[in-house]
Amino acid sequence: MNGKVEIMGISLDICSVEEIMESINVHWNQEESLSTYGALTMKLFVEAQKDPELKAYIEMLDKAVPDDTEILWAAGLHDSEMEEEITQHGFIGTLFWLLAQYKNRIFILGEDQEDAEGMFRYLKEKYPEIVITGRDSLLTGETDQVDRVINEINALSPQAVLSCSRTYELEKFVSKNRKIVNTRVWFSLGNCQEIWKGPGLKPAWLGKIMEKNIFKKMVSSYKEEKKEI
Repeated sequence: MNGKVEIMGISLDICSVEEIMESINVHWNQEESLSTYGALTMKLFVEAQKDPELKAYIEMLDKAVPDDTEILWAAGLHDSEMEEEITQHGFIGTLFWLLAQYKNRIFILGEDQEDAEGMFRYLKEKYPEIVITGRDSLLTGETDQVDRVINEINALSPQAVLSCSRTYELEKFVSKNRKIVNTRVWFSLGNCQEIWKGPGLKPAWLGKIMEKNIFKKMVSSYKEEKKEI
C-alpha cells in the first residue's frame, strides 16, 4: 500500500511482506542513514498510548508490518492477502530466507542473554547460511550498557541488526540512537521466544483475548472522541 495510515493518533507506514522485502532490497547497498523496520502488535499500540517514547518509535519506523490482524482493522484496511501473511507469520520466515540468500553480516541484539543466545542457536540450526558477526543483550537503558552495545555494533559494522524485545527497551534504543549506529538496516522483531523455543511455547489464549478487547475498546473510544471534535 502507498501512503501513511493513522492508528490512535499515531502515523505510520504499514506494508505487506512483499513491499517490505522490496524496500530492503533497495536499502542494502545504500550509503544513506539507517533504515528501520518493525513488527506491530496490539500490545505495542496499547503501551504507546501511555509511553511517548514508544509512540515516537512507531512513528520513526520507515516501514512496519502488522503482527496482529486487528492492526489492519484499526487502520481501516481490508486486505485478505495481508491478513493471511499475518496469520502465517510470513514476515519472519521471508526475512530469514532473504538474509540467508544475501549472506550479509548481521548482529543479534536481545533483551537479555537468553534471547540473544536463543535466536543465535535457532538461526545457526535453521538458516546456517546467515552470517552472524556478533550478539549481545541490552536489558536496561543505562548509559554504560547503551554505550557498550553501540560501540560493539559500530566496531563490527554489520549490514543489519535483528533485535528481540519483550518490554520494548530495544525499540526505545533504536529510536534514540538510530543516527549513531553503524548499520544499514534494523529489524525490530518484538518477542521472538515463540520462534526459537518452538512449539513447546504455547500462547496464552486468555491473555490474547483480553488484549484484543482492550485494544479494540481503545481504538473505538479514540474514533468516537475524534468524531466529537
